[in-house]
Amino acid sequence: MYYLLLTLFILVAFLLIIVVLMQKGRGDVGSAFGGMGQGVFGPGGVDTILTKATYWLGFSLMGLALLIGIFHPSKKGSLLEDESKRPATQTQQNSPKGQTAPSGTSSEGKAR
Repeated sequence: MYYLLLTLFILVAFLLIIVVLMQKGRGDVGSAFGGMGQGVFGPGGVDTILTKATYWLGFSLMGLALLIGIFHPSKKGSLLEDESKRPATQTQQNSPKGQTAPSGTSSEGKAR
């Protein structure tokens, strides 16, 4: 099930990229820099088939991403629960032999 969803996800992502690249730009260069474009106050225009395909492919991409997260084979519970059960690891590193830590650090007493 997971691999089917993953294959569909990649296919939908590829189709979404193609559909977005095929669409015509909505404004001119002036509207990108704060100027008023030609269609700023006009009607929104009709939704073309490419726009509708973009909506549907985008929604299905989000849905597939959620399903992939749910059906992931290695998921065995909450990550927060796993982190609270792990033993605390020591984060302080010992300095190599022959080298002392800079003065004022907590490992100064250990190096002597």
